[in-house]
Amino acid sequence: MIPRRQIGFTLVEVIGAFFMMAVILSFVTGIFIENGRQRSAATELMRIHTTSSATLELIAQDLEGALFLARPGNRAARTYAWQFLAERAGPLGSTYVRFPTQNVARGNLAEHASTWVEVAYFLTEEESDDDDSGDRFTLWRWRSTRPPSDSDRRDPDFDDYRSARVVEGVADFGILFVDADGEIVDEWDSSYRPSDSPIPVAAEISLSLYRDVRQGEAEGDELQIPARPLVRHVSIPMTRPIDIDALIELAHSDGTEPSCTTVDDCLALGNDDWFIDQLDSGCDGDDELCAALEASGTSCWNDIVRDWPSLEDLAEPACETLQ
Repeated sequence: MIPRRQIGFTLVEVIGAFFMMAVILSFVTGIFIENGRQRSAATELMRIHTTSSATLELIAQDLEGALFLARPGNRAARTYAWQFLAERAGPLGSTYVRFPTQNVARGNLAEHASTWVEVAYFLTEEESDDDDSGDRFTLWRWRSTRPPSDSDRRDPDFDDYRSARVVEGVADFGILFVDADGEIVDEWDSSYRPSDSPIPVAAEISLSLYRDVRQGEAEGDELQIPARPLVRHVSIPMTRPIDIDALIELAHSDGTEPSCTTVDDCLALGNDDWFIDQLDSGCDGDDELCAALEASGTSCWNDIVRDWPSLEDLAEPACETLQ
């Protein structure tokens, strides 16, 4: 009689199956864990890049709108409220900047506010329980509601209601500047700059934020390390100061060309015989010359002798000094 075969698994087979399942699960779990780490690292890098880019864009817009009013001759440079100041230089450049700008949206203006305001960027140190993580800072932006004035010259601080927190967790920040000669400087003070170039022509903004460490990246117990600095280059178009007095004079003028030495100025020197002879003779048929001489109060003497050189010999010799 043939014994019937028993159906089932032996103990060795069951143990082997459990062992293989454990190996597969540990392998799959490792893949999921690594994918999670990669996803967290990518998310952290995206956060750092997005935050840094937004911060640099804000500073760049303010710098691109920088402007400067020409200093009146009776005002000392150090007491003049309109200043472009950058100081407290660090490894990446100035960490404190203050300057006038016109980067203000009209739709967001407060009552009686101006589109020309003053802005300042500065750092404050954050308190940290981790002594090994390095210094951490908060970047602030201060903005006035009106153009620069003598009554508001103190340095802004974070307690001022006009100060707003821009970004936290700053590892390093700085701005370098390019002057009119193409030289790179890490500080700027318009009080010591020529009156025709009180603000820089370009700037380089750098910002480094702290980011979470990856496995095996930190040597100690640091939870965060400084990210690679993000850099933004900015061109400052309005480098020439605005002369308010000249603009006011232009607004009140009649739109004529700038004054020149006229034909009347030449006639005032004494000899007007040539002038009378020309008009009496009809300028020898030259209607254009007659029209210019008849408008002797506005016709420039230089233009007359340039187009009709022969008149220079007929006029008073002293008229040569008027050219």
